[in-house]
Amino acid sequence: MTAERPDWRRRLYDTRRAMRDEVASRLARPHRRPVFILGMQKSGTSAIAGLLGLRTGLPTTIDLERDWRETTVDGAGRSAGAFDRFVRRNAVDFARPIVKEPNLTFLVERIRERWPESALVFVVRDPAETIRSILDRLDLPGNLDAFPPDRLAEIPPAWRVVLDNRWIGVEATHPIESLAGRWRVAAEIALRAGEDTLLVRYEDFTANKADEIDRIALHLGLEVTADISEALDRPFQPPGRPRAVAEVFGPNLERIRRATAPVAASLGYDA
Repeated sequence: MTAERPDWRRRLYDTRRAMRDEVASRLARPHRRPVFILGMQKSGTSAIAGLLGLRTGLPTTIDLERDWRETTVDGAGRSAGAFDRFVRRNAVDFARPIVKEPNLTFLVERIRERWPESALVFVVRDPAETIRSILDRLDLPGNLDAFPPDRLAEIPPAWRVVLDNRWIGVEATHPIESLAGRWRVAAEIALRAGEDTLLVRYEDFTANKADEIDRIALHLGLEVTADISEALDRPFQPPGRPRAVAEVFGPNLERIRRATAPVAASLGYDA
């Protein structure tokens, strides 16, 4: 009996939280014209969105909290109705004027339909470094042909839609090729997004964070209201472990290069 109580309490907690989430979503109203910060996970979107929010004094969503607990984004693009239900379900986070959620990168056409006047900022980062940082975040190896089953079993569902990219049209069976395909698709979306969007390279941002944040704010027509000099190096997400990509991926590094080279080159990254 004693051993069952923690499970019982957890179920009760989850039920109550789900009820609170539903009530809050029904009461919230999505923002009329939010700014969207898009790009692949671990490409710097959190830092850029977080600093932009601090610089402009605007409330900022860093990932859709409810969807990270119970992921539905992989089905949100199937129809306009499905996307509308997705927005209503996550209305609390869509109510803020700045919304950062990497998975929305692959739903950009739905975003344009729902918010035709909204501004889009796409963040890109070197493909191998982006994938390395994802693997660091999940404590997964990069030099194998399959991820260890025991590690995969511990991956939260919200990260499984990052590792398994069939929902965005990437059919690769090799785990590194799947992530490389995800990077390629995200970069292609950014490149064809149009002149009304802003493309930000993570490497340019890290070279001069303050100036880059001000450039983004100026492009978006947002007023700067606060000094963020003490927040420039604040970690908005768990940091990766800087390592040479050749060490991380071994022969799999060539898989990344083959899958991303043409698009990466057009963004200034070496093939």
